[in-house]
Amino acid sequence: MTTLREFTMDDLLKFNNINLDVLTETYNMPFYLSYMSRWPESFLVAEAPKGGLMGYILGKAEGEGKLWHGHVSAVTVAPAYRRLGMAKSLMDDFESLCIHTYSAYFV
Repeated sequence: MTTLREFTMDDLLKFNNINLDVLTETYNMPFYLSYMSRWPESFLVAEAPKGGLMGYILGKAEGEGKLWHGHVSAVTVAPAYRRLGMAKSLMDDFESLCIHTYSAYFV
């Protein structure tokens, strides 16, 4: 069964199967670390039953007043796990997080 959980420092050494795909935007290490330090609950990973990473979503909350919202900086799934609804599951979880944790008006 797939597990959705917060991204950890160790995951930075395990997500090459996701990031080395031509359809995935890859950022530098300080970018990932800044999200982990400022919005750790919004940096989620999908983990396979045997411990491999299937995909991740990188998000944050931003804006002011009625424009306070959740922002998705990246959502990607490893090629071997595409077309299984993984990105939808990550987005649904992030949307729920934005509503219940950040009191966001939209994503």
